[in-house]
Amino acid sequence: MIAAVQSIMRAELKLLARNTTVALTATLLPLAFAGVMLAMDQGAAHPIGWAYPIAMQLLVVFGASTYLTSTAALCHRREELYLKRLRSGPASDVTVLVGVLSPVVVLSLLQAGLVLLITGTFAPAAPTNPLLLVLVVLLGTVMCLSLGMATSGYAATGEQAQIVTMPFFLLLVGSAVWASLDIATGLSQLQMVLPGGAVTELTRLAYGDGSFTAQLTEALPPIGVLVAWTIMGVAVATKAFRWEPRG
Repeated sequence: MIAAVQSIMRAELKLLARNTTVALTATLLPLAFAGVMLAMDQGAAHPIGWAYPIAMQLLVVFGASTYLTSTAALCHRREELYLKRLRSGPASDVTVLVGVLSPVVVLSLLQAGLVLLITGTFAPAAPTNPLLLVLVVLLGTVMCLSLGMATSGYAATGEQAQIVTMPFFLLLVGSAVWASLDIATGLSQLQMVLPGGAVTELTRLAYGDGSFTAQLTEALPPIGVLVAWTIMGVAVATKAFRWEPRG
């Protein structure tokens, strides 16, 4: 299985690199956004400091590098009958999906690590609870990967995927902007159950004050929200995901 995953992963990396739109969206957009946030000194202007701009940077990584890229990649490979050919070989369905999506996961994690490194280097932003920050990155990546698989079932072509992904991408970023208005005093239940609100709250705790135990206790609700969105993505993907082009 490992050899098959590596083989598919190498081929997928080449295919992703050839798609200029996907490559630029996945690599330059998050980094450009990080640069803008630093240039505007957003951390100094927000009640919770750099936790908010860092949450926004991570959400752009999750939305662009993970969600949009995974959806578009699956749609393009399905349209090219690439998924069908892989599935007709000895590799299992799980092996095929892991191989195709592994480059997206690696790219997303590298992007998240890079924006955190850039922000930590050029801004006074150091997490008080690194474990929670790691959870933000891992849970956000897995959530958007599962939702990317689910969304790919509703797009007929790779080009259409750019449109179909917009509602959740806007919800992801928009809910974080909404949450930023009240996060200093406490989020409402509706703000908390939205993915952007949960990521923002979890990032606030990672950079906030308080004991390690207290922070972990407060982190349980947003962690539960991100896990719930992931489960929903998997459930929808189980029913909606397609291996062959839509008729």
